[in-house]
Amino acid sequence: MLGWPPSLYLSAASSLLGSVLFGYHLGVLNTCQSHVEADLNTSHEGGGAAMVAGLLVGATLGSLLSGRLADRFGPRTASAMNTAALLAGAALSLGARQLPAMLLGRAVAGLGSGAASVLVPRYLAEIAPVFVNVGILSSYIIGLPYEGGTDSVSLMGHDVAWWRIMFAAALGPALLQGVALLACPESPVWLLRVGQPARAAKALRRLHGRRFRPQDYPKLQQAAEAAAGSPLAAAGEAPLLAAEQGGGEEGRAHEHPLPGWSALWHPRYRRVMTLAAALPLLQQLSGINSIVFFSTEVFEQAGLSSPILGSIAVGATNLTFTIVAAFLMDRAGRRPLIICSFAGMGACLATLSAFMLLPTPKALEGAASLACILAYMVFFAIGAGPLPFLVLPEILPQEIMGTAQAFCTSLNWSSNILIGATFPLMLSTLGIAGSYLVYAALCAFSAAFMARRMVETNQLPVEHIRALLMGTDH
Repeated sequence: MLGWPPSLYLSAASSLLGSVLFGYHLGVLNTCQSHVEADLNTSHEGGGAAMVAGLLVGATLGSLLSGRLADRFGPRTASAMNTAALLAGAALSLGARQLPAMLLGRAVAGLGSGAASVLVPRYLAEIAPVFVNVGILSSYIIGLPYEGGTDSVSLMGHDVAWWRIMFAAALGPALLQGVALLACPESPVWLLRVGQPARAAKALRRLHGRRFRPQDYPKLQQAAEAAAGSPLAAAGEAPLLAAEQGGGEEGRAHEHPLPGWSALWHPRYRRVMTLAAALPLLQQLSGINSIVFFSTEVFEQAGLSSPILGSIAVGATNLTFTIVAAFLMDRAGRRPLIICSFAGMGACLATLSAFMLLPTPKALEGAASLACILAYMVFFAIGAGPLPFLVLPEILPQEIMGTAQAFCTSLNWSSNILIGATFPLMLSTLGIAGSYLVYAALCAFSAAFMARRMVETNQLPVEHIRALLMGTDH
């Protein structure tokens, strides 16, 4: 990626801060939830579960609203607006003295996190060439280590609970993102879509300089075809350059209004929407957030000597191998990685259950639990973790992008709520072994589904992807 204008680096890095904050808010309670519950005088079954659910409900709402917000104002502007929710959520959470205030903070943080899960991949897909889009890393960062030998730190003569510092740590990236995005160009794809080719041309110049090649920007090509009625690849930069020099028809109205929710059920979109909805839904049904939310509790039941350190190892493994996945995606392809990912996760969970069901010394059981879960995270990070958010902008037609991406991402968050609500009950009734056998079966189903339905999108032109997915189901 060397040699690109600084504006592209700034825009990509600023957007990815939203992904970091999305993951941080999702997992920050994992290592400190018992301390938060004690300080707020609430129980794990009541307040603890509500704090998890509050974030997820807010995220579901945020993901539903963000697609239309991006369609109306542009994905960069919508992302900048979204930093207000991320800042407010962190501030309310760190300052909470009672459970209702914490629930409000978690819901507002969820609103921003859910919106970020839609806006980050969309903006990156619309500003970056195909081979740069692997930078969409949806890693789950599980928070700062809580085992520091102290429950509080002294700041300006006052003792401050360490968990409040953990929430405060989210303020810096949110503030930085809000300021940095103001210096970034709006998506040229969106600008073309709303009839502003001159601004789109200027944005392209800022982002890519002289390195623009139409074939590297399938979404830009698709938007140009919709706006101008002729293939951008055939015309080269001519339409954009003409617009930049004053020859374009700025502010032209849409030939067709932006489609609403009903457009998603049209028969021509059936195949693409089946795959698009399955990607984020099956990601959650793999059981990933039973580990993100409850890994400390699982490790305690398995007898691991330091369950919090085990949870930190889970987050570090996820982050490390998501970065590895960024280098694999263009080499191995999306389809093989996601099939291998679901199959590997299922095998790891089945192995974990076997260790729990067979007579095993407690120490070995704890070590085996950690090894199986870390292996599970490796498989998750190379496919099922980052790929759904990367593939959605690649397969969704531009004319339904905002609404469809919001709908699919809301499925991710609503199924997240289901996992968060049911896993503690599963754990108490089925135990670790039974719970993870259920998820192992779901992973096996997901691998089979992807083997049948997933199409390869790696560096394929828009026309080819549309030909594969825009037919009716059969």
